[in-house]
Amino acid sequence: MTDKDRRRYKYDFFLSRRGAVAEIAREVSDVLTERGYSVVVQDYDFRLSDNVIEKMHESVRDARDLIVLFSIDYEQSPYCRKEFTSFEAQRLSEPGERSIVVLRCDDAPMKGLLADVAYQDLVGIEDRDERKRRIIAAAERQSQSAPAPPRPFIALPPRVPSFTGRVDELDRLDAILIHDKPAVVTQTIGRVALQGMGGVGKTSLAVEYAHRYRELYAGVCWCPAETRADLLAALASLAATLGLAEAEEADTEKAAKAALQRLAEHRANWLLVYDNVASPNEIVGLLPSAGARVLVTSRFSDWTGHADEVALTVLFPEEAVTFLQSRAAREDAAGARLLAEALGYLPLALDHAAAYCKRTQLGFAEYASSASTLITNAPRDVMYPRSVAVTFDLAIAEAEDRCSAAGQVMAFLGYCAPVRIPIYFLQAFGNRDEAIAVLAELSLVKHEPFDDGVHAVTVHRLVQAIARRRAEAKGIARATMERVEEGLSMAPPPSPQRSGLGVFRQLIPQLRPLVHRQHLWRHQLEHWAWEFSHLADRCDQAADELAAAGLADKSEKTRERATKLREHARRLEGIRRARRH
Repeated sequence: MTDKDRRRYKYDFFLSRRGAVAEIAREVSDVLTERGYSVVVQDYDFRLSDNVIEKMHESVRDARDLIVLFSIDYEQSPYCRKEFTSFEAQRLSEPGERSIVVLRCDDAPMKGLLADVAYQDLVGIEDRDERKRRIIAAAERQSQSAPAPPRPFIALPPRVPSFTGRVDELDRLDAILIHDKPAVVTQTIGRVALQGMGGVGKTSLAVEYAHRYRELYAGVCWCPAETRADLLAALASLAATLGLAEAEEADTEKAAKAALQRLAEHRANWLLVYDNVASPNEIVGLLPSAGARVLVTSRFSDWTGHADEVALTVLFPEEAVTFLQSRAAREDAAGARLLAEALGYLPLALDHAAAYCKRTQLGFAEYASSASTLITNAPRDVMYPRSVAVTFDLAIAEAEDRCSAAGQVMAFLGYCAPVRIPIYFLQAFGNRDEAIAVLAELSLVKHEPFDDGVHAVTVHRLVQAIARRRAEAKGIARATMERVEEGLSMAPPPSPQRSGLGVFRQLIPQLRPLVHRQHLWRHQLEHWAWEFSHLADRCDQAADELAAAGLADKSEKTRERATKLREHARRLEGIRRARRH
């Protein structure tokens, strides 16, 4: 190990193995130790009192290289797969520094994740000196295998440096696409729909998965799929890579289907990522019949019968705090917690806020106090260029196109508290159920019934903020708040559950509107303050016009009125802030 390596790594090698190769593990360790290398082996270096998972994590992290003792049952071990894929993820982030080598201990083909890894063969080699030579050759990154041809990675976006968390989701994707291969809904083909609201990080997670597990696949093709035409163009590019069509092929659908047919015929273990699919209907006829795995990202919420679903939600609070500090390159845990909560832990909002704070040197707490205004900002050079405001504004507009009442329902929900909202509040809407269904399909609301069975939905606080902004722009804010006031006064339906104490069954429906009433009152104060400020601006404009007309006295009185209106607005805003805290 060089001096530089000694500063970065505790060991030269971590030895990964499974099954009846313990004696070979001891042999390899002895040969390399005698050669002057440091080796960590689970059999000898993990004590009975140790946490095995934690020790595996430390060994993968602290070893420069990974040596795999390949046996027939190696790939069947989830721990061995985890050791390999975790090490590979770290290796890709440090190109040229770390390496994976294989010592082949069973006469079995190395395929999948190990197909093109450098190896030396110990099978049938009895001469101790020759075995020693091959062990040392493997450690020094000399391979018997021919250099593997480069794997195609078509249009794969670069890895997100500040990617944080999502460990469970990555493991779930790995299980569905490669290892579990459930047959009930996917006909033995791994298909998964990564589903969630706009800005929750679906694309970033798909990019991370594609990079972290790229060695499991013969190739990766990233396909923008917001429209069917986009997807056809991407698959036609794949056809050109496979030599099935010219790059300028006019019939993109023919080229696209030729590419899918080739993957099916060769049972090629490719990964196809269909990013931002509107609904399952948009990709009918554009899925491989065999072989390749498909990872879909979509706001559409129901993929039953088409793919396994992995629902993505916001980050955990501590993950959000870590992300903000990493992305903005500053340490301010208290401010990051305040900002993360203000943004509802939404990855898109966190990414834009951190980029803004880094470039302007604005503090996290300062951004939090102005978050409702700053979410309209989309910093340059971020992976997702649409601002939070535009992202949700477009989604609500799409919902309105599908159901005219969806915008009104969304405005109503915007003035409720960011907690579960009983659907019976919306009794006055004749087509309430259709509107809720459309909003849920687009992941703008989420069904989350109460424990007693009363139907309810939740809405992210930033979606609510955009819904309120749309209501203000359309001039329906006051009417909407009056409608919410009426909805909160409506008698609840009988509880679907009859269990529990009678007094609580009567009390709970009366308590549920209280938090929403308090939230509505704050919005009413904010709206009145805005109206006073707006009237003050109009008075100032009128005063300017009166002064220009030579009516100085009237101009002065009008300006005094503007001053009083602004004072009323400040007073109302002060009351609102006091009630908030």
